Amino acid sequence: MKIALLNLQYDNNYGGNLQRYALMSVLQRMGHDVTHLNLRDNYEISFTKRVLRIPKRFVKKLLRDHNISLFSNRYELLNYKERCLISDPFYNKYIKHTNILTSKSDLLSFLNFDAYVVGSDQVWRSEYARMYGIDTFFFDWLPEDKKRFAYGISLGTDDVDFSAAEIIRLSSLYSNFDGVSVREKSALSVFNKLSWTSPKAEWVLDPTLLLSKDDYLELINDGSTIPSEGNMFCYILDPSNEKTSIIKEESSKRNLIPFNQIRSGKLIGIQQWLRSFYESDFVVTDSYHGLLFSIIFDKPFRLIRNKGRGNSRFDSIFELLGLSTNDAIIVDKSILDAKRLKSLNILKSYYEH
Repeated sequence: MKIALLNLQYDNNYGGNLQRYALMSVLQRMGHDVTHLNLRDNYEISFTKRVLRIPKRFVKKLLRDHNISLFSNRYELLNYKERCLISDPFYNKYIKHTNILTSKSDLLSFLNFDAYVVGSDQVWRSEYARMYGIDTFFFDWLPEDKKRFAYGISLGTDDVDFSAAEIIRLSSLYSNFDGVSVREKSALSVFNKLSWTSPKAEWVLDPTLLLSKDDYLELINDGSTIPSEGNMFCYILDPSNEKTSIIKEESSKRNLIPFNQIRSGKLIGIQQWLRSFYESDFVVTDSYHGLLFSIIFDKPFRLIRNKGRGNSRFDSIFELLGLSTNDAIIVDKSILDAKRLKSLNILKSYYEH
């Protein structure tokens, strides 16, 4: 079956790229031909629009915001392109993808697939989908007769986060899906509140957990990486003084050398990031995928919860894998294997008919 994969816009996010890779790999192993719809952040605007924005930004700069840039779109575009260079080698080598898409209308050129899957990650979170609109990730651009599925999607919050108008539109779009599964248990309650019960959503693992440690070791060995600079990997998305203190505490207590995802002032590549987990004796992280890859590589960890990015993700994976909320623990592999098999069977069932 020819399958198109849609998720949040491509960037240099480690977890985002690896969940994309994992979902594609699993579907390919099931015998499908999978292509990623290469949606990008669109900071490109026409020359006319750019010129018209400058006077407005100038007035704002004078009256309210002295920090505003007169040419912010240009700077944002350059910064975005620079960040993408970090993950481009991985993406171009391991992810079969379309040409770059920078508008919703570009998606209309790809209506020749047998089925479409959206996920994983926070694709149904309005805040994260705002550049293209949440409806895009509910496949409002597809003809009604096209098969569509959602795998391991996340709302990012524990409660309904849609406006009244969005609920009306999205309820209709949800009913067009042939199968839906979610990454967080809390999403099941949200769907019930919204009466999104057909199709009935199921609770599954994040795609990254569908692959084994050996699968990721193959990626490390296939890449150009160098030894890590320490033995306690600190993957922190939102630095703070409190988190710095925790890192110092853990490194001192365990007599370990901390290191992060920055080398020579720049972020490391995806395979080097994976090697950082593999070579560590302990991990400190405030990241959801930082937690998952600690689990995948059998590493004890200190999880620093991150409310702004969504704590329900942490609670859900702890419950799904039968963990306590204590840190420095190793997951029971038999539980992970059983949950992996169940999730794989759910994904496989989508494409059997």
